[in-house]
Amino acid sequence: MHLYAAGVEVEPSAWKRALGSLPASAIQHPGRHPGQDDLDLFHTTSFTDPSFFGGPVLFTVHDLTFLTHPQHHRPINRGHCMRATLQALLKDATLLVDSQATADEVERWFVVSPERMRVVYPAASSVFTPLAGESLAAARRRIRDSFGLDGRFVLSVGTLEPRKNVARLVEAYGALDPALRAAVPLVLVGDDGWKRAAVLGGAWPDFVRRLGVVEEEDLVALYNAASVVAYPSLVEGFGLPIVEAMACGTPVLTSNTSSLAEVSGDAALCVDPFDVGAIRDGLAALLSDPSLSRRYRDAGLVRSAEFSWRRAADQVAEIYGEVAVSAAGLL
Repeated sequence: MHLYAAGVEVEPSAWKRALGSLPASAIQHPGRHPGQDDLDLFHTTSFTDPSFFGGPVLFTVHDLTFLTHPQHHRPINRGHCMRATLQALLKDATLLVDSQATADEVERWFVVSPERMRVVYPAASSVFTPLAGESLAAARRRIRDSFGLDGRFVLSVGTLEPRKNVARLVEAYGALDPALRAAVPLVLVGDDGWKRAAVLGGAWPDFVRRLGVVEEEDLVALYNAASVVAYPSLVEGFGLPIVEAMACGTPVLTSNTSSLAEVSGDAALCVDPFDVGAIRDGLAALLSDPSLSRRYRDAGLVRSAEFSWRRAADQVAEIYGEVAVSAAGLL
């Protein structure tokens, strides 16, 4: 049986499709409805404790920041993620990871054989695409009318929390040439996160514009209209905003750490996220050098096309088959 979301066509054509639903209590407390939990395997993508399930388990590990950077998590979240991960390992689960960087961390922390892990890269939604002509003009009018942005700006997308390194980004921006900083504001998109007050203790500088959470159509317009997307996060399991930005044809500045260098390849300007001067110099270069900006724009479009939800779905479907066959003793 395959439970799927309406309108999503990602499963192999040979699969038998069945639209089903479980009560909310079954989702919150899986295993309590044996008549409805008639599953061949269980796959969790959100650190769900799989100990209730007697069959084969697939367990997605997006990152291990709850271990590698515990200061960026609540204690209750660290405990939850650790408990679920240990249960998955005890059940000999197959681990799906978002990047090789995450796979390396899992191997280092838990001494897990690489053969038990599969790297399945996420991808940007198909709505993130480069706009041109009247479509781009309409996008610029949209963000002008909605947010008062008319002209060049640098965009940063992510939850406002210490791990996203926004404080250093703001500090680096403040160190830019005053004329450049005055002409090109820094625009922040994203919801408030944990320890939001620790990101910036006082008032935001005049050159920072906070938009909060925006609609998807606005985000596409913002990516397309931005001169640069800055994402100097301290650590990520994948770093979806950099792929979304590249898919929209916008040059990206990101970190040379964790998965971000792996995902961006040579298609983004990678800097040390702890070095405020390096962030400042990278921003200045992308804002002042049109040839450098074009280079990363073109490279980003090519790189983002290498990530595909179709490919990811095919990989996961293949892994489902392998795990189910192996559990049935047919291998």
